[in-house]
Amino acid sequence: MDSAASHHITSDLTNLSIHSEYDGTYEIVIGDGSGLKVTYVGSMSLSSLSKSFLLHNTLRVPNIHNNLVSVHNFTRSNNVYIEFHPFYFLVKDRNTGTTILRGDCQDGVYPLPQLSSIQKPPTLALVGERTTLDLWHTRLGHPSTKICRFLISCFSLPVLGSSQTLSSLCSACQCNKSHQLSFSKTSLISTHPLEYIYTDIWGPAASTSIDGYRYYALFVDHFTKYCWLFPIHHVATQFLTHVLINFQKKIQKQRKTLKIQKNVFLIHLHRF
Repeated sequence: MDSAASHHITSDLTNLSIHSEYDGTYEIVIGDGSGLKVTYVGSMSLSSLSKSFLLHNTLRVPNIHNNLVSVHNFTRSNNVYIEFHPFYFLVKDRNTGTTILRGDCQDGVYPLPQLSSIQKPPTLALVGERTTLDLWHTRLGHPSTKICRFLISCFSLPVLGSSQTLSSLCSACQCNKSHQLSFSKTSLISTHPLEYIYTDIWGPAASTSIDGYRYYALFVDHFTKYCWLFPIHHVATQFLTHVLINFQKKIQKQRKTLKIQKNVFLIHLHRF
């Protein structure tokens, strides 16, 4: 416990449950007048039997030999006050005066007793390096610029540069957030399932599936909009010999189930 320290100080980065790089110019001035470099700033929690203590504004100083707890920040963050006695100290609640923690004086200083460290809830982000706004936009699931800036501000995420807007258009957002115009009306009218069936072939895919498929054939019933999908290796051979035969067998079975009397159906080859 240090009444002259303006911030909590630790040399071990793992003590901080959430932290970010420190890009300021301030240093920690020690007794001989020299300055120690600050590399990270963050927060942590310590738990006693009766209360959990929050340590905000904790600085990571690699060359410090002992961890320091700022008395001012400790009492302000946890709504407590501290009584220093010749052989011990007490941490008491400001509202009730109840003693929350007791520690012994050792060699003229007042160290905190051994407390267990508490990890922050999973909603807090753990970050350790600065990156651009564009990369944060990708990491956060492609939100809008307004939401992206809000999340960065809310969780103090380290951003490289001062730009508040995306530097380039996101191709993923352009493809997945675009809106398709409605289809034009058609004169084709179906009165029962399997009367008209449309088909389309998609491919080749940029990468082959585990089973070696690069295309797929899609069949759509005009009346019910029910779809059948068949993965295929090669368009010309397998589509004609295997997919069509299997699809026809499926249709014949479904016709018997639906008790449809017609034996002929129309396949409109949209793109073949």
